[in-house]
Amino acid sequence: MKVLLFHVKGMEAKHMTWLKKSEPTEAWEIEDDEKIGDIELARQIREICNSVADSAEAVSVLYYGPSTETKKREIDRYERAKKRAEKKIEQISDELLRDTAIYQVLNFCMKAGDVETAERLFHQIQTARIAALVKSEHPMFRDS
Repeated sequence: MKVLLFHVKGMEAKHMTWLKKSEPTEAWEIEDDEKIGDIELARQIREICNSVADSAEAVSVLYYGPSTETKKREIDRYERAKKRAEKKIEQISDELLRDTAIYQVLNFCMKAGDVETAERLFHQIQTARIAALVKSEHPMFRDS
């Protein structure tokens, strides 16, 4: 099989920018312009926490080690997901759904060893049943 390569005048300076490798965009990072309800917001928060659980676990393991490209990427992914989830929590008006979403993000933060954020989230919980659930799963909150 013979391959023929043709040179087109004026094309030598153009780069193939469409082949450049860029950071992948996560599905949860795509902005929604439409108004969505509390149930959909709660579902999206659950999806964020589930899809980035591996980064949360990696953050807790990598946190104390030397700085590497993998560590930076995992921490950045975790921080973006946490910020996105917290932003969506603010939009939920139903108390029980909001507290359930907070519970999911709190567990996500605990996986990463992000105790400071988890404590802040714990103090936002208004439903006694969910607060009791958090206390039973995470003993550090029992005295709160």
